[in-house]
Amino acid sequence: MILRKGLIVCLCILFASATVIDGCGRRTSGALEEGLVLYRQNKLEQALPFLERAAQEDTKNPDAYSWLAETCRRLGRKGESVESARKALELDPCNSFAHAVLADGYNPMYGEWERANPDSTWSHLKKSIACDSTNGNAWASLWSESIRRGELAVMKRSLHGMIETGFLTRAALSYARWMLRGLPDRTILVTNGDMDTYPPVALQEVENFRPDIAVVNRSLLNTVWYERFIRDHYGVPLPFEDARLDSLRPLREAHGGIVTTSDQILREWTNRKAKGALSRPFALSVTVDTSVAASFKDHFRMSGPFFLWVSKPTESGPDTGMLRKNLAGINPDDFSGPFASAQDRSPVRSVYTKQLAKNITATALLYSELLIEAGSYSEAERMLAWADAFEKNTELGPVFTEHIAKLRGSAKKSGKK
Repeated sequence: MILRKGLIVCLCILFASATVIDGCGRRTSGALEEGLVLYRQNKLEQALPFLERAAQEDTKNPDAYSWLAETCRRLGRKGESVESARKALELDPCNSFAHAVLADGYNPMYGEWERANPDSTWSHLKKSIACDSTNGNAWASLWSESIRRGELAVMKRSLHGMIETGFLTRAALSYARWMLRGLPDRTILVTNGDMDTYPPVALQEVENFRPDIAVVNRSLLNTVWYERFIRDHYGVPLPFEDARLDSLRPLREAHGGIVTTSDQILREWTNRKAKGALSRPFALSVTVDTSVAASFKDHFRMSGPFFLWVSKPTESGPDTGMLRKNLAGINPDDFSGPFASAQDRSPVRSVYTKQLAKNITATALLYSELLIEAGSYSEAERMLAWADAFEKNTELGPVFTEHIAKLRGSAKKSGKK
């Protein structure tokens, strides 16, 4: 349940009947609770009938309407989403959740809709924050919108808001530090989604941590306003002049695939790297599919949390020195909590963000394999023990147990020869 004022913990007592009594003394529909269980598993189609029933059964509950609105929005049912959110606001005009849903619903970035309106998005986001400054979801949406509108002071405030509210968790921020710290000075780092983008840019603003790195979100790079922001904020030279940027459109390749405007920019950056015309180091987060730079795939060397561009195609495999450097000093306790905040209303982030922990364990296992190949069996066994303890300490839990066991057996067997 989302509460408008402050962070209040309400303990719920579930009865066999179709209602729930929460610790704040309010009766809520059991259908709402059942719907939210499915929603948080990203089973939106299955959640929808429960949330519709919850709104019908509890017509005085703005949260029931807000959750229904959010689910409809994510399913592309924009009109129904707006209608439900407005019912929530009729009951509670300062319902931060409902304002945030309307903001995202009207946002042209989230799909074509005849009623999409960036000014409505901006207005509802500001109302959402004014009604509840602890709403981290609203601060996250405000970040990109403030960039679009050139409101850089608001952009900076939104990054502080994401950390202050706990929307960006300790584990997510620790992963971002891991990703940023090993990069060469002034690297252009291409990221893929929300949770490999929000945390590093928040750290740059709030902690002044690696502000020299240009964090470039691949999806947002499809928008002209973000392209110019990257150029002006980070001083990254774009590969096209303004007139060409304005005219860039997705292209269909001979085999039928679509090349987005973002990928056209990324391809031209790699072309320039190959020609020596782009001086800044260039890297892809491991969350980015390297096929984005298919023509120069051999120029990217696995270096832990990122693939780093090297001037000549390499057949030497991962960079052992960089793997060692990036694994050194990791405190497993920093990754022991959830990667997505309990307040995060994105079921996609809630379900998948914890997978980021696998990248750290996978890096440790890759380094262990290289140690075994180099004959450093004792060091490999120590690394494998660390990897085993690390992944058991994460929210995701053991994933590579079988792989770790095989490598341990290989290290012991080889060490006895």
